[in-house]
Amino acid sequence: MTDIINEYQSWLSENKAFYNKLKSHKSILHTRFYPIYEVLLYLYNEYKDDELDEDVEKIFQVGLEYIHIQFFNCKIYLEKSFNNDFHEFLNYDRVINYLLFIEDLKYELTEQKIDYDKEKLTELVDELDAYITDKLTVPETLNVYVDAKIADFINLDDYNFNSIIDIFVEIGNTLGLNFDEEEDIYLGKDV
Repeated sequence: MTDIINEYQSWLSENKAFYNKLKSHKSILHTRFYPIYEVLLYLYNEYKDDELDEDVEKIFQVGLEYIHIQFFNCKIYLEKSFNNDFHEFLNYDRVINYLLFIEDLKYELTEQKIDYDKEKLTELVDELDAYITDKLTVPETLNVYVDAKIADFINLDDYNFNSIIDIFVEIGNTLGLNFDEEEDIYLGKDV
């Protein structure tokens, strides 16, 4: 068994219950993690007893690193901001989803050397953080508000954001995984 398979196996045993809890409560965060979780699980079941080729190993490395960081951040919110009260955490899962999305977007913008208003992005993150720290009521129209704010600091017409989640949806489709039509893969940005 390769090191990355061992790492994944450890990660899975540590995080499977949290993932299943998100799933059973129909959290937006489950929807966010679903493609990556399912692709990694599929590849693990396919290759746990075999040598990995370079492409499969790269998928494992990228996916595992990404989902590890995302789960870690969620668990920090759960512990520090919600005192491990999972149901209170779920009241803010849309806000947390947007905070994770913005981190992805910021990383991609930096990687692609795309100019954006860093101050406005920081203000948006601070506003979203305030919902959590001040336990403010999350408006139903949060998505409209956040999308408008994002459009204010980057010209979305000039940029096509292709997240790791999007890439894993494509990988899953290539592997023959069926991400149900009913299960909307929602990344935080309305399309």
